[in-house]
Amino acid sequence: MVSAMHVQAIRAQENTLLAGVYDHLPEMAAQKAVLYQTRCYPSYEDLLADPAVDAVAICTPSGLHAQQALQALDAGKHVLIEKPIALNLTDSDRISEKVREKKLLVSVVSQLRFSQAVIETKKDLEAGRLGRIVSADLYMKYHRPQSYYDQTGWRGTFAMDGGGALMNQGIHGVDLLSYLLGPLHSITAHARTLTRQIEVEDTLAAVVSFRSGALGVIQATTSVFPGFPRRLEINGDKGSIMIVEDTVTRRVILGEPEMEEAGPDSRHQGHNNPMQISAAGHIAQYKNFLAAIRKEAPLLVDDQDGRRALEIIVKAYESSRDNRIVYFP
Repeated sequence: MVSAMHVQAIRAQENTLLAGVYDHLPEMAAQKAVLYQTRCYPSYEDLLADPAVDAVAICTPSGLHAQQALQALDAGKHVLIEKPIALNLTDSDRISEKVREKKLLVSVVSQLRFSQAVIETKKDLEAGRLGRIVSADLYMKYHRPQSYYDQTGWRGTFAMDGGGALMNQGIHGVDLLSYLLGPLHSITAHARTLTRQIEVEDTLAAVVSFRSGALGVIQATTSVFPGFPRRLEINGDKGSIMIVEDTVTRRVILGEPEMEEAGPDSRHQGHNNPMQISAAGHIAQYKNFLAAIRKEAPLLVDDQDGRRALEIIVKAYESSRDNRIVYFP
């Protein structure tokens, strides 16, 4: 499903060629090769052995990300990994060690960072325009029917998905929260499987504290109908910003004109249909990833960024499992 966005993003770049595709199902690889008008490799090892390949985009089930990334790094390839970077911090750290050893780049898909709304909000926060940040609340109330999980053998499993609403659907919002508000101090979470027949959670609620002293909440679910766009509310003692998906819908700052506008077109959002997600963020992230490979720009999302988002999720699950507050180092 997600490979189509990657191919679109690759083909939107200058001086970049899609060298080929691989899938562990030969018929799927052949089908995609015809669709994308490229070659298909008989094995992942054949792909990695091809000197024409400079970088690998990993679009496989989450439980395969770490091992396939390590293989690619060992083969001397740069890597762009769909979220999450891995299912646990140990594997994430193994990737980081390999990055340092091989002096290669790993980027984790965090396409929300590249939207104009997030870029402008980051500037506002860094300039202190909202004053002392008091709260930051993230709401991700999605709809995924049971058929979404039933159509594959890996979705909703501990072994291959690593988690549910927070790990799979919510990780982009979690990354955004960390990116904009800085590191967390603690998290208290409750995860439940309330409506879907899956191994992992379909609903999670957490209270978080930031090192800055601000407080916030994280809500993630795939079980509500009809599903609602992701919403991030950031409130300070001099101003507030609300971001809905990739649009700033309200910006109120002391001494400045108030800005308010409608939310984004729901036809291009994935809160109730993952096939509707726009490729714009992937296109922007690929542009930066390729520029970094060519040493024309710094890499804006690296392996450590991927680890930070993963750590929040891992500690949320730890808190829910042990029924306690979990602190960050």
